Amino acid sequence: MSLPPVCVMDACFIIDWTRWGRRDLLWRVFSTGFVPEPVLREVVTPTPLRALREWMVAGLLTVYPSSRETEDEAIRLILEMRRDPRIPRIDPPEALCVVVARRIRAAVLTENRGILRAYQLAPGSLAPAVVWNSLRLLAHLYATGLAEAGSFAELVREYEDEVKHAFSRREVDAVARELGLE
Repeated sequence: MSLPPVCVMDACFIIDWTRWGRRDLLWRVFSTGFVPEPVLREVVTPTPLRALREWMVAGLLTVYPSSRETEDEAIRLILEMRRDPRIPRIDPPEALCVVVARRIRAAVLTENRGILRAYQLAPGSLAPAVVWNSLRLLAHLYATGLAEAGSFAELVREYEDEVKHAFSRREVDAVARELGLE
């Protein structure tokens, strides 16, 4: 599967990713990004707000305007996903990211377990959106040589230490195996 050149970011991804010293590597993978208005309202701390402002000024990031139509579609997605008990809760802002990504054929960058699980179980249900968390983005950066490190595990440790976000070892190992990064 090829990665779209455009991303849509949710608040948890933004808050974590912007704490990382190499956060601008994001723009070596994606040519442009969008943040839905309701997601932007969730970001209130200085570091993420400063990064968002810098990215907007640089022309890399745009606020995706809210509409009744996209919000209704997000609610329908939430209701559809709630039918599957294996999928954790999905909140409206995260569902809205998927709706926007479907419309513009983008990647959703999220740490929301519900969206990630839905994509894992039935990627077609969220198509044409692609869904990644920061771990998958780190793996892509490492595999393509965009993020230099002694190993993928070393890059993950750097991210975890700076961001204070711990990935499960099982998930790290699974992503490393999947991408041949062991």
